[in-house]
Amino acid sequence: MYDRILLPVAQDASPDERYESVYSLAEHHGATLVVLSVADTNRDSVTTLGTEVVDTLETEATATVEQFAENGRNYSVGIETTVVQGVPHEEIVSYANEHDIDLLVMRKHDRNRLTETLLGSVTDRVVRLTELPVLVI
Repeated sequence: MYDRILLPVAQDASPDERYESVYSLAEHHGATLVVLSVADTNRDSVTTLGTEVVDTLETEATATVEQFAENGRNYSVGIETTVVQGVPHEEIVSYANEHDIDLLVMRKHDRNRLTETLLGSVTDRVVRLTELPVLVI
C-alpha cells in the first residue's frame, strides 16, 4: 500500500522511541522511509569559521537525518535522507509531490496554545496544503 513514506524532522528532533512505530510501519509495508529535514531560510544560519562559510542549520539538519537513518538500520527498511533549504511546510509538500511519496508521517509538537493559535505549526500547514494522506503522531 505504501512504497515511499516521508518523515520530515526538525533539526532538533531526536529519533526516540516515539518514532519506532514509523520504522515499523515502513518495515511492515516494505516501504522506503525518506527522512527529510528543511533548513529554514526564514532564519539566519550562515556563519564564518576561519575562512570557511558554514550553513549551521544545514549542518544540523544533516546530522539529524543521519541519526534517524542510523536508528532505522535496526529495522528491515530502506532509508533515504535528504536536506533541503526553504520554508518548511512549503518544502515538505513540494518534496512529497515531486518524489512519489505515498504517506507523510509528521510529529505534532505540544506548544503553547496561544503560539499554536497565532502561528500554527508546520504539521498543521502541511495537512492543509497536501492532498496526500498524513499520519500525525
